[in-house]
Amino acid sequence: MEIYKKVLVILICFFTIPVMFLLGGCNERSALEEKMDIEFPMNEKGYPQSNIVMINNKSYPIEIVGNSHTDSKVDSEIQIKMEKKSDIVEVILPQYLPVNYWSIGEKEYINLISYSRTSFPIKDKHMIEGISAEVQRFKIQVAMDETTEILLKWSNINEADKLFKDKKEDYLLKIVVSY
Repeated sequence: MEIYKKVLVILICFFTIPVMFLLGGCNERSALEEKMDIEFPMNEKGYPQSNIVMINNKSYPIEIVGNSHTDSKVDSEIQIKMEKKSDIVEVILPQYLPVNYWSIGEKEYINLISYSRTSFPIKDKHMIEGISAEVQRFKIQVAMDETTEILLKWSNINEADKLFKDKKEDYLLKIVVSY
């Protein structure tokens, strides 16, 4: 009787461990599929282009690299006209440098619905030190039938604990949403 219990335990372990590895692989595959729900223009090495912002699935040029910046002065202003009767604006920005990130200035007339960071897979032969493969996505609800200004700062990570108005930015992006 004792030998049967030992054999049964060995058989259960023998079949359980491979099943766990298979299920773990399935979860990783679905995580990759989730990451690819963002379409963003890539450069030749597979990194997100650093000179483009996507707003409601349309691309607009920005120049965060090599740009001379003055604090509190808007570097780029993008005007978008909402075509549908929707109050949701989706903004996708390249992180470009791992030490910088985008933050949004929340005001009483905008509501940040969701925020996410997505890292695109880069092949080992195309890896570049000092460049980020991540994009940041903001989904924002704005007031219907009103003109709304959205401010986004690209700042050093050392500014993370500061209030938006106190952050020293390397780039200031202003998006004006109208109907």
